[in-house]
Amino acid sequence: MRVRAALALGAVALLSACSGQPSAESEAPKAPEQSSATGTLKAVIFENDKPLVQANGDSVEGLAIEVLNQIRGEAGLSEVSYTRATSVDDGLESVSSGKADIACGVPFTWERAKTFSYSLPFAIGGTRLLAAAGVDGTPESLEGIKVAVVEDSAAAKVLGNVVPEAELTPFKTPAEALAALNDNTVQALGGGSLWLAANKGDSNTMLVPVRPYGRSGIGCIVKQDNGKLLASANLAIGQMMQAYVDGDAGSREEINRWIGPDSSVKLSEATISGLYSMMLGSTAEISTNVKAPDELVEDIEVDTTSDDKTAN
Repeated sequence: MRVRAALALGAVALLSACSGQPSAESEAPKAPEQSSATGTLKAVIFENDKPLVQANGDSVEGLAIEVLNQIRGEAGLSEVSYTRATSVDDGLESVSSGKADIACGVPFTWERAKTFSYSLPFAIGGTRLLAAAGVDGTPESLEGIKVAVVEDSAAAKVLGNVVPEAELTPFKTPAEALAALNDNTVQALGGGSLWLAANKGDSNTMLVPVRPYGRSGIGCIVKQDNGKLLASANLAIGQMMQAYVDGDAGSREEINRWIGPDSSVKLSEATISGLYSMMLGSTAEISTNVKAPDELVEDIEVDTTSDDKTAN
């Protein structure tokens, strides 16, 4: 499909109208700006969920951490605190109970949407397998094959429905599932394409099938009554994607580090820009002719099936 790579960032602000925050007429008068931001954004994370989150000594880093820092700034908060989830259900419960304000890097499911509000996606999720030669992802090749999955994950549910021939072996965390593949406890690992690509390393395994079994948006979740934080998340993610499309050096450095040409995922800048342009262009009815003609970015062709690693 053809999408325009020049999108109106101002239109992203229209998302706030869908986020449940008060209108301008009903807002209370703003307090004078403080010299520095205060307050903490409480986030729940899965450690060792590369490229979204990975440990770096006593701290954490990753694409989801970059997104959380952008949201922190948009929300006017001074820092982000992290709670490590011990399982998918533990992470979701942390948000629903209020122990955490937000979780980022969460695949969309209709069931979860009954309980949480999703932000704009910042990636597209595609469920695939990391497997050795001889397994091409077809039902026939998966008969009797043990496949490690993260328990209660979106990918585990997709695989259970689409390839029941596989013997799914659940693990509580991504680290445990990956370890099972590396020590040959299982013959394949099921999950999102970004995660699988980032953890493939120098092994002889391959990502299969060519087209994912299913796709979904990857974004952040908050409680349904937290419209203010949802609006901040949408604006922050929209601005981040727009900056990348516009060629902002800082934005490209932050994102490319995790999924760009020199990362373990090895997506081209054109692929990331095309994906972000598509996401921005599908969020609202907007005019793309907002710059002087000589400033407009040329149209680009985006083949959404040519590089399945765009999916997480």
